[in-house]
Amino acid sequence: MSISEADLSIEDLCFTYPAYPGIKARILFEGLNLRIQAGRIAVLLAQPDQGKTTLCRILSGLIPRFSGGTLTGRMSLADAALTAHQPYELLERVGLIFQQPGEQLLTSRCDAEIAFALESLGVPRNEIEKRIRNVLQTMHLERYRSESPQMLSGGEKKKLLIACLLAIDPQLWLLDETLEELDAATKKQLLELLKQGRRTTLILSAKWHELFAVYADRILLLEDGTVQSISDGKVSREFRDLLCDRGFLLREPADGEKRCRHEAGEKRNTSEAIHERKAGAAEKSATLLLAENLRFRYRREGSNGEECFSLQIDSFHIEAGQTTALIGHNGSGKSTIGHILCGLIEPEQGIVRIRKHDRLQPASTEELNRFTGYLFQDPDLQIFLPTVFEELALGLKNRNVPAGQIQERVQQAIALFELPSTEAPPSMMSYGIRKKLQAAVYYLLERPLMIIDEGDSGLSANEFAEMVHIFRKTSSAVIFITHDRCLAEGLADRVVEMRSGSLV
Repeated sequence: MSISEADLSIEDLCFTYPAYPGIKARILFEGLNLRIQAGRIAVLLAQPDQGKTTLCRILSGLIPRFSGGTLTGRMSLADAALTAHQPYELLERVGLIFQQPGEQLLTSRCDAEIAFALESLGVPRNEIEKRIRNVLQTMHLERYRSESPQMLSGGEKKKLLIACLLAIDPQLWLLDETLEELDAATKKQLLELLKQGRRTTLILSAKWHELFAVYADRILLLEDGTVQSISDGKVSREFRDLLCDRGFLLREPADGEKRCRHEAGEKRNTSEAIHERKAGAAEKSATLLLAENLRFRYRREGSNGEECFSLQIDSFHIEAGQTTALIGHNGSGKSTIGHILCGLIEPEQGIVRIRKHDRLQPASTEELNRFTGYLFQDPDLQIFLPTVFEELALGLKNRNVPAGQIQERVQQAIALFELPSTEAPPSMMSYGIRKKLQAAVYYLLERPLMIIDEGDSGLSANEFAEMVHIFRKTSSAVIFITHDRCLAEGLADRVVEMRSGSLV
C-alpha cells in the first residue's frame, strides 16, 4: 500500500457534546461504525445537524480537543490510531476542507496560503515553489497568485483550499460540503482528481449530486448517530425514490433525470442557458426591478488600478411574482450583481429602478437596501447576537413593532423555520441551522425582493425548496443563486446564466 492509500476504520464511535446555555447535552453518535477501503470514494449523506461536520473534526483531531465533550471508540488510518495524535501531527495523514472556507483561510496571499502548511512540514523552498505553481495551475487560479483570498468568490475560496490539500496530498481526504458552491466543471474536476489519484475520500453532503453516481464507490446514510450503506454506487429508480423520501433530491417530473444529466458531463444547447418555464410559472403583474447599463470593476490590491474583474450588464429585469435562478461558473459575477441590487455596492455606471408608487423609479443604494433582502453565502456575516430571540427580534425592534407582537412573530418564525429555542446561542448551532436562522431574520423583515446567495449550501434539497417557498409567499419576487441546475430548473420560473461578468 502506498503512502497515499490507507484504509479508514471507525469502530463503535460514541460522542456527546457538553451542555451549553440554551442547549442541552446531546448524544450525537452512539456506536457508529464505518470503513472506507484505501483508494475508494465514499459519500456520506446526512440532513443538517446530524453530525457531518462533527465527524470530520473528530477524525482530524479538532473535536473534542477544542470543543469539549465525551469521545469513545477506535479510529484508525492504515492501522494507526488517529486519537493518539495532535491535529498538527495529522497534516500529512488527514486533510479536511471546512464547510465554511473563511474559517481556514489565514494569510493575505493565495500562494502564501498554499505554502503555510508546507513550511510547517519542513518542505524545501524550491519544492514549495514547484508545488504552488502546479496546484494553482491545476485549479485554474494562477491569476490570483498574489491576491488576497478574501477577494475570491465563495467557490474560488473552496478551489484554493482544494489546491492547499493537493499540495500536501494527505492519505485521507475529508470534504465537508465541499462540492457546494463549486460550479459543475470544478465538481467534476475534483472528483476526477480523487478517482484517478486513488485518494481515500469521505465526502459529506446534505444534498445528492448527480456526479456521485459516476464517481462514488459507496453511498452511505448518517442518521440518528449511526451509518448504513444504501448503495454501492449504482443508481436505480428505488434508490432515487429513497433520496427523494429523505429529502436529498427533489422529486422530479418524468423528464427530470434527463435535465439533470448535464452535471455528469452531457452537453446542453446554448439556447437552454436562459429559458422560461412555461408550465406552472407565476402570474407576472408588473416589472418589480429593472437594472440597465451596469458597470463595475474590482481592482487588484496594491496595483495602480489594475482591473481583476469587470461586470457589464446591459439589462436585467425582475417581474413581480417571479422566481429567478442565477447560475454561472465560480467568479462569474453572480454575487456581485446581487450586491449591487441590494445596495451593498454602488455601480460605477448604470442605474437600478424599483417599483415605487406603481411605477419604476431610480433607487439609491439606501433605497435598495430597504427594498431588497440579501442572504449572504456565509450566514455568520449576518448573525452576530448571543441568542436566537435577539437575532430575530432586532429588525422588528428597529421598526418599532410592539413588544407583544415581537414575541408572537419570533415564535412564528421559529416554528416555520424549525429553529431551536429562543435562548439557544447561534454560535453553537450547525451551519445549516444558522442558514435557517439567517433566512428567518429576513422573513420577518418582509422585503419586496429576496436574493438568496448559495442558500442551498448545507441544506437538503427539500429544506432549500421550503425556504424558497416561504419567501415566495412573503416577497413580491425571489432570486436565488446556485450551482445546482436541477434545483434551478425545479424551483425557478426563469433561469439566467452569467459568464465572465455578463448575462449570456
